[in-house]
Amino acid sequence: MSFKTTNNISLFHLIFSCLIVLLYFVGFIFKENVPGGSPEDFNAFVWKNINSFKDNFYYSLINYNEMADANFPGFYIISSLNPFSHSVETFHLFSLIIGFLTFVVFGFLLSLNDNSNNKTISFSIASLILILPFFISRNYWGTSGGLAWFVFILCLFYFQTIKNKIENNVIVPLHNIFVLCLLTSILLYIRASYVFLALYIVLYFLLIVKKNKITILVLLFYFICSLPGLYLIYMWNYSTSDDINALKFINFKNILLNFPILSSYLTFYLFPLLIIGIKFVTKKTFIKYLKIFSIFFIFYLFLLLLDKFEYLGSYNYGGGAILKLNYILIENNYFLLLLSSLIGCCLLYAFLEKNFLENIILIIPILLIYGLTDYPFQDYFEPLIIFLFFSGMIKCSFYSFFVQNKKIIFYIYSFYFISFLTASIYIKNFV
Repeated sequence: MSFKTTNNISLFHLIFSCLIVLLYFVGFIFKENVPGGSPEDFNAFVWKNINSFKDNFYYSLINYNEMADANFPGFYIISSLNPFSHSVETFHLFSLIIGFLTFVVFGFLLSLNDNSNNKTISFSIASLILILPFFISRNYWGTSGGLAWFVFILCLFYFQTIKNKIENNVIVPLHNIFVLCLLTSILLYIRASYVFLALYIVLYFLLIVKKNKITILVLLFYFICSLPGLYLIYMWNYSTSDDINALKFINFKNILLNFPILSSYLTFYLFPLLIIGIKFVTKKTFIKYLKIFSIFFIFYLFLLLLDKFEYLGSYNYGGGAILKLNYILIENNYFLLLLSSLIGCCLLYAFLEKNFLENIILIIPILLIYGLTDYPFQDYFEPLIIFLFFSGMIKCSFYSFFVQNKKIIFYIYSFYFISFLTASIYIKNFV
């Protein structure tokens, strides 16, 4: 390919990415119509809680169980100190910018792993999150998810820089380890479900890096950062209020019940890659994964005959887009979801086939933490799967295909996510 042609492609990517960014900002004007539960959450309790912390910080902290939020109060503490939280309008604008900065940091993260040094395509790929319905909904309305994704991508960027130093046998300064632990701890105080990232970091240094000094320092720093949270829990034990408690929404039996839904999310967000990759699959690889699919199919069929999937036909909350599409096509139907779950199982096999240890210490905590919930909402995984796979946190032969075909993948994903966004808005407002 000529230099001129390459420049033309890069320029077109840049223009298309700018249009996506423009769509993100223009969409803010119509935030009342976005899908997801963020508008309802913000109006019901988020803004009220922020003002409660601004008006009476200590009382709000002690009586946090009354505030209809199952997460730690980190988001409300930060928001109450935010100089832009003096009005709904300025707070929403601030959150809008946070969403944009999330895209920027994601672009830099992708650039770290791009050996071609083509920042244009890296930022083009990163811009795809700006047309994800649940991601933009949280950032338009300023709920805790928007701030959490920003801190999360900062954690991934910082972790990747440390990981690169370790792989290149460069000494990692002590303050880098502390900042990483501090960032992930702040993330936990914003949304507790991100504990999987802290678990992964500990296991990574313990089992992959295998440097006892670093592992001990990581555990020590996490212990220090956990002290405020432990003190809060100690104070809450003296509170008589028990209106909201995260433990009310989790159950160990949900881990197995939610697996078909969680694995279907994997299929949903990696589906364009599967479509593009079909023509590149060798006969040997196809036969191998056909056998794997058949094994999972027989297991699922056995459970289906025992009526173990009946609960999937009556979800009022959560379940994701594929299950909702099932309900629209045929009432109380879930066979499309099971098919997506089977494909997701094959994807999990692909992730664990290579880089087994490094991938499993990330995947298992995610499935366990998010599997506990009574309501497996899709927005928990948007854009989590995109962040982890596109950044190379989860690596496999499938990831190599992504790296080699970023240009076509960008266009296919653009069409796919815009279609998803359009359908989500239509279903919420007109169906």
